[in-house]
Amino acid sequence: MLPSPASIAIVGADLPTGRAARRRAEIAACRPGERLEFRREPGMRAGKRIVGVYSPRGVQIGYVLPAQVDRVAGLVSIARAIFEREDSFGAVARATFDGSAPSLPQPAPSRRIEPPREPVDEYCDIFPARAAG
Repeated sequence: MLPSPASIAIVGADLPTGRAARRRAEIAACRPGERLEFRREPGMRAGKRIVGVYSPRGVQIGYVLPAQVDRVAGLVSIARAIFEREDSFGAVARATFDGSAPSLPQPAPSRRIEPPREPVDEYCDIFPARAAG
């Protein structure tokens, strides 16, 4: 069983079909925290079940990653998912498999980066600053 909550890779956004542009546009329209829906698709691909992922507007944005599909497919009826983020391969969903509401992961604390200090100029007395004039 997948840990709950889990991040699930959503792939297939760029499959060479007529739907690729629409999927990418829908992924771009999704906002973190929006509900997503897992749907079992008919048939199998490469010996694996197929689980489609749909936006709140009913547009398919892709499929559950094949490495995770066997676990997810059996839990579609109780799985709850939200959009986490867009990614180069498609998108990432945050899901729970115990019927509870998923939540976005806490962002990593940002480290404040100090700008580098001005180096000490050991030669400032050799070349005096010119007077404006």
